[in-house]
Amino acid sequence: TANAAQTAPTDAVQRIRLTLANQDELIVKLNGTRAAEDFLSLLPLELTCKDFNNTEKVAYLPRRLDTQGAPAGFDPQTGSFAYYAPWGNLAFFYRDYGYANSLIELGTVESGIEKLAAFDNDFTIKLERLP
Repeated sequence: TANAAQTAPTDAVQRIRLTLANQDELIVKLNGTRAAEDFLSLLPLELTCKDFNNTEKVAYLPRRLDTQGAPAGFDPQTGSFAYYAPWGNLAFFYRDYGYANSLIELGTVESGIEKLAAFDNDFTIKLERLP
């Protein structure tokens, strides 16, 4: 049914490009969930990113994502790309972290996470779909 198609992950792999303030690029593979698809609908975006807890880089979205049907939380690893529902922010993990409630996995940084980790002050990122 059409409703089932909206909640099930898509088969097509979608990747996005994250461009840092110094023009370095990272490639992020999305997981096809409802929340990841809703995130895609916001692109392209330019956001301010900052360090959080010496573990992740965070950036706040212009609106909340649709998290219906998402698991209660997950255990992010280095390279995890996630959405923290209570605060409405994206999170790019450059270090492993323990299980967190309300953290929703959106995908994985396939390349360049060390470039993102190198930034320590507020910086701009640009997010866009790859064809």
